Amino acid sequence: MLAVCCVCTALSAAVNAEEPDMSEPAGVTVEITALDVNDFTLTLSYNITNGTDRDAWVCSSIASTSEPFEVFLTSDKQTLLIRKRLDVPTSAIWRPPGPVGTYVYIAPGASVADSLRIAVPVYPRFRYASSDSTEVAQTVTALALEIGYYDFDLPLMIRSIIAAAQRSGLAVEDVPASLLDTYFRGLRVQRILGDFDHMNEDPYGHGQVLIRYSYQALTDEKVLRVDVNDVAIPYEGPRQIEGGWHPQDAT
Repeated sequence: MLAVCCVCTALSAAVNAEEPDMSEPAGVTVEITALDVNDFTLTLSYNITNGTDRDAWVCSSIASTSEPFEVFLTSDKQTLLIRKRLDVPTSAIWRPPGPVGTYVYIAPGASVADSLRIAVPVYPRFRYASSDSTEVAQTVTALALEIGYYDFDLPLMIRSIIAAAQRSGLAVEDVPASLLDTYFRGLRVQRILGDFDHMNEDPYGHGQVLIRYSYQALTDEKVLRVDVNDVAIPYEGPRQIEGGWHPQDAT
């Protein structure tokens, strides 16, 4: 059974089920179009549709590697989570430049298809999540896919934040740490994403933007999530734990 939901978005007021409010946009949605698990691979295909009247920028990769996503067994040992997001807390520290996410543009009313393939049995790929040191081997019966997105003009927002920070004439060191994230978060965005224009000379023409992992200085990323139950996916390796971190990708 496929259960499709969009989290971290505001819920509209309830309407009569027989008379839906067609004036409200459908939002940005994700739908799994194919899922196959065999003795060698897990293949997942999905469509993302921008049902709004605004731009949407959807995460297609969190790293320039052969596996541009996280995949791991969640701490409850129940769900295999596949994750493409940047606004995720972490304790890991990378050498510069660190992870870089790619967000692709979806015009209002348009859709984009994507897919991923993972070798079976699945071995975890941790980037932000923390991992246990204990190896487990089991068949996972639930799968979740999480994809980050912004439903507004992402390049404009980042450029505006950086410009405002530059006009302030302040640096991160000028502000008490207790006030930085509350009132001066833009200074952290400027420090980490200050080369945004150099990395993205023509984001609208190329239809994508590259964004460095900002340790949650850049906020407002929303999340699409799809849950799939009654699957059978062989898994071998450590699971996610709460707190701490595994240094295997902090290089």
